[in-house]
Amino acid sequence: MFWNKKPKETAEACVWFSYTVMLPENDEDDNEVTVIGNMIIKNTGTSVLNTPMICIRIKPPEDVRLGGKIGSVTHTALMIDGTNSESWHYFHDNWKEQAEKTGEHWLKPNRHLKLEPGEKLSFENELRIPTTKREKFVLIEGFFYSEEIKNGIGTLNNISINL
Repeated sequence: MFWNKKPKETAEACVWFSYTVMLPENDEDDNEVTVIGNMIIKNTGTSVLNTPMICIRIKPPEDVRLGGKIGSVTHTALMIDGTNSESWHYFHDNWKEQAEKTGEHWLKPNRHLKLEPGEKLSFENELRIPTTKREKFVLIEGFFYSEEIKNGIGTLNNISINL
């Protein structure tokens, strides 16, 4: 009967960057723009999202350094910095070569193997961009994938830096 009909499960997520930009002081020798922030993923659907993964794409990739809670699968975030936030790892063997060539950083969380409906997951990151870069524009894009969302979902916002 129609009143016993189970609602259809949906696989949906909302993904965005929350960040701040810190400009170098005029008298500093180290002239880098620093972007500190989070890529936040919220499961807005009704089904569990299994095997969450993200891609952060930096254009152009030259001279931009991505840092954050990136380690190996065996290290926990607590071991890295004493906080209880999620640590992540690259899941391609040739990740460094790929990041240098395409600007793409493919990461998976170490502990969160699934994202329950309504649950959030965050990748804390830091980008360092030298002001001496040949290219004076940097674009950072983010994408979220899971077993249920194979084509990916782009972030609601990108990070654009003009030097």
